Amino acid sequence: MNLHSIDSGFRIAQIFIYNKGFQMKKFNQSVLATAMLLAASGANAAAFQLAEVSTSGLGRAYAGEAAISDNASVVATNPALMSLFKTNQFSVGGVYVDSKIHMSGPVTVNALGRTVAVGSADHNSVVPGSLIPNMYFVAPINDKFAIGGGMNVNFGLKSEYESDYNAGVFGGKTDLSAINLNLSGSYRVSQGLTAGVGLNAVYAKAEIERRAGILSDAVKNVAPLVPALVKAGRISPNAAASLAKLQGVNKETVLTHLQDKNAWGFGWNAGLVYEFNENNRVGLAYHSKVDIDFEDDNAVSAGRTIRGQGPAAGGLTLHLPDYLELSGFHQVTDNLALHYSYKFTHWSRFKELHATFNDGELAFHKDEKYRSNSRYALGATYNVNDKLTLRAGIAYDEVAAPTEHASASIPDTDRMWYSVGATYKFTPNLSIDAGFAHLRGKKIHFTESQSIGGLATVTANYTSKASANLYGLNLNYSF
Repeated sequence: MNLHSIDSGFRIAQIFIYNKGFQMKKFNQSVLATAMLLAASGANAAAFQLAEVSTSGLGRAYAGEAAISDNASVVATNPALMSLFKTNQFSVGGVYVDSKIHMSGPVTVNALGRTVAVGSADHNSVVPGSLIPNMYFVAPINDKFAIGGGMNVNFGLKSEYESDYNAGVFGGKTDLSAINLNLSGSYRVSQGLTAGVGLNAVYAKAEIERRAGILSDAVKNVAPLVPALVKAGRISPNAAASLAKLQGVNKETVLTHLQDKNAWGFGWNAGLVYEFNENNRVGLAYHSKVDIDFEDDNAVSAGRTIRGQGPAAGGLTLHLPDYLELSGFHQVTDNLALHYSYKFTHWSRFKELHATFNDGELAFHKDEKYRSNSRYALGATYNVNDKLTLRAGIAYDEVAAPTEHASASIPDTDRMWYSVGATYKFTPNLSIDAGFAHLRGKKIHFTESQSIGGLATVTANYTSKASANLYGLNLNYSF
């Protein structure tokens, strides 16, 4: 073994031994905070913001949502539309999302200008299939007033990598859902104008887990250099013993775990509908921002464990954005209607991520500088007869995060929607909606990097390909 190898080995060992005080502390606080904040950084894109509030909307790519009153799902889109209902209506169902997101590329650990570990960051089916449920009720009180309530999911995402995934510091388990509970009312101001407002209680759950992955290989690769370093007097036997403890770390070792099953946030929504006549109307809907505080009294950090401190309390605030939608509905013939939507989501308020442990230590701070994004949709509805209605639509979703802020835990990109759907009336009061959409994402290339005490760095160079199929079914009943 040459002197250069011994010296390099000594310096690398320093990264994992002598710096496990301040620098390992700093690193593991960052890892903990990063994992805690990945739920928030997941809020960087349309993939985290769910459009799937109804099956009828799915069939037209959610075009015209703020101006169409197909069923009681208007509670989630524009409460002003409740004024168009003449009878009570109940709607229940869901949309199943079958995502196909594939990650590929190498992952490396570098220290002091050298590569000390190399592996593959490939993974298929990052996001498992999931069901997005919904349930709504609308009750007209008189010609002017109507009330309604509902349950839907406006934000949510789950990504999951294998426990021995090499890039485990970037991709582990990220599971976040935010269930929106709404109570709304509408008032017909004039013959053509109606206003509505709703109150929202958001129940959220989050679980974040990250594992060592290729970091275990880096530690093992340094280990053979230790005897020579001890013999040369470059490190102490105690330091060598400390490094030996790290040899027990494997790819599946949990570095970070955060879980909160009972977090709440509150917001509101409002809308306007203006009817030029019975065949033409426009709608404007606004949903306020919602801040949710996540806390965990037993957050796991490798750094605290190594120092004998064990789990610690920590938390973060997840800032869900406000959004505005403008829609139109036009009955161009007796059977054919056209509709459109423009949706603006205020992601630009998401400037930074900031988390602390409850003992006052700064856990993490990162500037994000996200940009607000837009969604454009066009759709059509065709009434074949009194029983059967057909729908079709197309839409374009912009990603909110620039490529430099892309994440393996929340893989996202610009995407196109291609949708079809139908409603069948079994009786004048009972109907069923069915819908299907195919989403095609743009292939992207991005890099994720995690610094270890400023001296060692884990880097993954990713290529991400994404598509999804969505299947919806809703039952509607009027009485």
